[in-house]
Amino acid sequence: MKNYIYVIFVFFLSCKEEKIVKSNFNLKNSDEVYKKVSKIPDGQLTKIEVPEFIDLDTIEGNSKIVNITIKNKGHRNLTSFVVKPPCSCNEVSKYDSIMLPNTSQTFTINMKFEKTGNFYQGVTLYGNFYPYIKKVYIEGYRRK
Repeated sequence: MKNYIYVIFVFFLSCKEEKIVKSNFNLKNSDEVYKKVSKIPDGQLTKIEVPEFIDLDTIEGNSKIVNITIKNKGHRNLTSFVVKPPCSCNEVSKYDSIMLPNTSQTFTINMKFEKTGNFYQGVTLYGNFYPYIKKVYIEGYRRK
């Protein structure tokens, strides 16, 4: 009996207590554009359609032009539309910040890649659509 108590006692001493740290930090709250568009009332929201991923496969060189098409599938105008590239070194073409219902537009981003190998970068879209922010992920492999 003493052996069982001793084993249980050692077992409890050897268990590592893990602390779960809860953070009130939310990436969306640190983003000024998100703060602005999130104040738009729910009655003014529309629906959009954008690709979730764009696979560039294998690229040569340190830049690539990427076309992204957005469609306003809702019944309301898309307003306050903003495109934020993953890096300030990426150039975004001009685009309309307001879109009528059932229309689409294509904008281009000149993506820059500094390192060779796999890449995975997100382009952030903001506007009066639920949940006010969407990401389009650009992925691929840079050979040279």
